[in-house]
Amino acid sequence: MHFKRRGNRISLYRSRWVPKGPDVPHGYTHQTFVGSIEADATSLPTGLSLLLTPSECAMVERRIIVPATLAKEAVRQQAMQHQVDPLWRLTEALRLVEEAAAHSQAAAVSAVRTERVLAALKKVRTVEPGPSTHQGTASDPLQEAVKAIKAAAEAVQRGRYGRAPASGFRKTPVFRRWTDILAAVDGGDNSLLRALQTAGFASRRKA
Repeated sequence: MHFKRRGNRISLYRSRWVPKGPDVPHGYTHQTFVGSIEADATSLPTGLSLLLTPSECAMVERRIIVPATLAKEAVRQQAMQHQVDPLWRLTEALRLVEEAAAHSQAAAVSAVRTERVLAALKKVRTVEPGPSTHQGTASDPLQEAVKAIKAAAEAVQRGRYGRAPASGFRKTPVFRRWTDILAAVDGGDNSLLRALQTAGFASRRKA
C-alpha cells in the first residue's frame, strides 16, 4: 500500500509486480488506485474500509488515523489550557494598562477606575519567589515600601486627597490610613521596626 498526499487528502494505491514476460526476471510495478481519505481523519470511512484488506486497514490506522487523532487531542488540550491560563490575560492586561498610562498624559482618568483595576489585581493568586542568593533578582519588599511611600507623598502633594476639613480631620479616611501606616511601621510587636530589631537590622530603643 502506497500513500500519496495531494492537498488535504491522501490517495491510497495498491502495488503489484508485473513481469515483462513468462520466465523473465525483469518487470515493473503497477499501482492501482483504491481510494482516498482526509489527511486529518480520525476514523476509517466505512466505504473505504470495505475496499481494503485487514492488513491494509491496520496500515491506514497506523499511518493516518492514529497520528491525526493524537494531533487533534493535543490541539484540544492546548485550547483547554489556554482557556484557563491567567498568564496571557495578565500579559494582555499589562499591555493595555501601559497604553492607558501613556494616553492618560493627555486625558486623565478618574481615580476610581484605577482603584478598581488595582483591586482586581490584588485578587490574583500569586506564588512567592523562592529564596535567592543574588541581590536584586527578586523584588525587595523594603524597596517597594519606600516606592509606595514616595508615591503616596507625591499623590498628596498633587492634591489627590484634596484639603483636610477645618475641623475633625481625625475622622477622615486619609487620617485613618495614616495611622495604619504608622502602626505598620512602628506600632508594636508585628510592626516593621520590631521585625528589623529582631533581625538585628535596627537598634532597640533604650528605656
